[in-house]
Amino acid sequence: MKTKNRNTGNIIDILFSLIEERKKTKKKGSYTAFLFNKGMNKIAQKVSEETAETIIEAVQGKKKLVVQESCDLLYHLIVMWSKLGIRPNEIWNELNKRMKKSKTKREKI
Repeated sequence: MKTKNRNTGNIIDILFSLIEERKKTKKKGSYTAFLFNKGMNKIAQKVSEETAETIIEAVQGKKKLVVQESCDLLYHLIVMWSKLGIRPNEIWNELNKRMKKSKTKREKI
């Protein structure tokens, strides 16, 4: 029997909370804590690497690998948000604004 997927958009909020916790506790052996200790240059490097890897897999049409690389990319992007003090709600608000603008443009066409 197939189980219902309960992962919704709020998983990003949950992941953000976990990343914030690791940033505060600096848990030994935590990859997240390692990234924060290394600083923005390392975090940005990882975002760049994961972006490139996602693109490469997409161009090659490897759906399963695109899903995996997308998860890595989202994780590192959220670490970057946290390092900069950006909360997911700020991203959601900006997306909402853009969707409203897009809807207005579509209605005029």
